[in-house]
Amino acid sequence: MTTEPERSSHPVPFVTRVRIESYKSIATCDVALGPLTVLAGYNAAGKSNFLDAIRFVRDALEHSPAKALAARGGLDRVLFRSPEREGAEQAASFSICLDLQLVPEQGDGLPRPALYAVEIGRGPAGEGAHVVLREESRLQLSDDWTESFVLTPDGLDSTDGLDVSRRALSGRRDRLFLSAAALQGPFFSVETALLNTAFYELDSAALRATDDEASRHSRLGPAGEHIGHVLGLMADEYPLLKEETDASLRAVVPASLGVDERREGNFSSLQARFWTADQTNPLPYWEAVNSGAVAAADPHVQVFHQQQLSEGTVRAAGVLTALFQPDAANGTIPLLAIEEPELAIHPSKAGALFEAAESASLRTQIIVTTQSSDFLDDEHVRPEHLRMVEMVGGVTYVGELDARTRHYLEERPDMLPELHRKEQLRPAQLTEGTP
Repeated sequence: MTTEPERSSHPVPFVTRVRIESYKSIATCDVALGPLTVLAGYNAAGKSNFLDAIRFVRDALEHSPAKALAARGGLDRVLFRSPEREGAEQAASFSICLDLQLVPEQGDGLPRPALYAVEIGRGPAGEGAHVVLREESRLQLSDDWTESFVLTPDGLDSTDGLDVSRRALSGRRDRLFLSAAALQGPFFSVETALLNTAFYELDSAALRATDDEASRHSRLGPAGEHIGHVLGLMADEYPLLKEETDASLRAVVPASLGVDERREGNFSSLQARFWTADQTNPLPYWEAVNSGAVAAADPHVQVFHQQQLSEGTVRAAGVLTALFQPDAANGTIPLLAIEEPELAIHPSKAGALFEAAESASLRTQIIVTTQSSDFLDDEHVRPEHLRMVEMVGGVTYVGELDARTRHYLEERPDMLPELHRKEQLRPAQLTEGTP
């Protein structure tokens, strides 16, 4: 039996910097990311647009830019348009540039910087609605060995190590070249890591659904699909991760003992264990937890099926399963993003989810979005975790806190949630000068 997943071959953080131009509500941004990044902002500030730019890269590589754009309503729905100027023209193109660090398949086996960038815009008349205007990747394999390519409609400029035939380039103005470059070897690690990024917008119906597939899924679906399969895998092969998931749930949901797979033949779903003894005296609960008397057949332990569970319990189970699933713990997922993990969670317990995210960020890069001051009300939250997101005049700004606010919070970290409630935490570019 495996007790702990192998350590990740991906350095944490995987994405170290994100530069976006003219994508949805983001005119421009240049944001550094850490192992754990909290995108904090109110409703409709543009948090999801920032995450979606990273997700667009994954989707365009997995399918094609055309399909990734179609899923978002087409190019016109993606291109930035300034809302402050009457009749202002849309941007002609958008670009997304990701600075990475990873361990290449070739080279000396050390973490190395890399880059992947793409620009997409309107094509000439008669050539479709959009075209890949520029695609670029760079990967440092050792101190004195770097491979790179830049592809534009005018042709390919690459280092000598990338030997690509003309056939691989033909007709690629709507296709991304990285997949062809990955076949050469050096860029395989770039493509694989980007394709394995995971984005979660958890849905109660998906979390409560019953799987009827015989084969077990090892990764949680983007809305929470297959949660039973993943919990079963953790219980069977990764008990340390399963206990970390259950321990985190105990911190979020009072009287809970853990979440499990309910298996009946090929049918898999979610269930949870709760302590049903007298709750006026908490001592027996913790005695049971510490002694391990928390199985379904033990006294005072009651099992509730997925449809009997509260919304908060179901969502907490989804968030924690996403964070501690084996593919995240072993680095197969190099970056994992969760939208508003605190939804339906009691405000006094929201901070415990931050601690779970911080623990998971020791194994893989975590990005979460939040609009909740309660999520930030935890002693482990630090200014360096925060990237503030604010919309002004229909334009999204994303950035770190200004230096003065960071210095103040280093001395008074307890004031962070209060300053957020009073709307005094803003991106530095909105407080240090004219954006």
